[in-house]
Amino acid sequence: MSIGTGSELAPMALDSTSMTELQQALERVESGRGVIVRLADLMGGAVGQAARLGVRSLGMAPAFQAKLQSVAESAITRAFDAAILGMKPTEDARAEPGALSQWRDPAVRTAVAVSGAVGGFTGLPGLVADVGFTTMTIMREIARIAREQGEDLSTAEARTACLEVFALRAFPFAARDQESELGYFSARAMLRGRPVVMLISEVATHYGLGLSRKLAVQMMPVAGALCGASLNSAFLAHYRAVAQAHFTIRRLEREFGPEVRRTAQDMRTHVATQAAAGVQA
Repeated sequence: MSIGTGSELAPMALDSTSMTELQQALERVESGRGVIVRLADLMGGAVGQAARLGVRSLGMAPAFQAKLQSVAESAITRAFDAAILGMKPTEDARAEPGALSQWRDPAVRTAVAVSGAVGGFTGLPGLVADVGFTTMTIMREIARIAREQGEDLSTAEARTACLEVFALRAFPFAARDQESELGYFSARAMLRGRPVVMLISEVATHYGLGLSRKLAVQMMPVAGALCGASLNSAFLAHYRAVAQAHFTIRRLEREFGPEVRRTAQDMRTHVATQAAAGVQA
């Protein structure tokens, strides 16, 4: 996705560096969503009709869907309570040793992939353990990103913001997404002020839907192991991207206030105008 530079837009309060950060945050979520969509298509082709039947069968089993919702809610609750254990409340990301960052990312990706492979190979019995481990790992990564962007994890607001990442939809930023006003900001407004228990229930609904689709493509042995590993990696990449964008924007909002949302709206309008001009040409 291409977004106009600051010189092509009306003057804004954000400086050029912050404008670039906001642009990259919006693009990062688009990229994260693309990973999920492309991998879902790939896995659907790999498992074929069995996966599609799995989706339909899951849809026709309300009791099983309720169980999966309960699994998701329990996993989210445990992760919310334990993800920041041992973390310092705040930390400058630039202070982290480069060697630590270099080995941590591949180690985390490998861990969730192995968990997904084991869960996919063992089927339903391995689902709960896989969901619990992967959810905890994802929440831990979200908290780490929050801390790197200056959030104080000792506050309830920062911890709730970590939880919100699971419920936020991808930004409807491109010209084709005209049905709602900047879904990211609207979603945040709807989530704001909710008690943690209600927020966890809301998050579990979104997360549980993703888990049901994930389970549907893991219904076949061996192929299920491959799908489980790949989908876990995609889940991790997606939520990392959303968290990076979410906490970058929150940091910019602490610096520039409501100008951040106005700037994002102007960027979106600029993209829509460019797209319309391209169609007319």
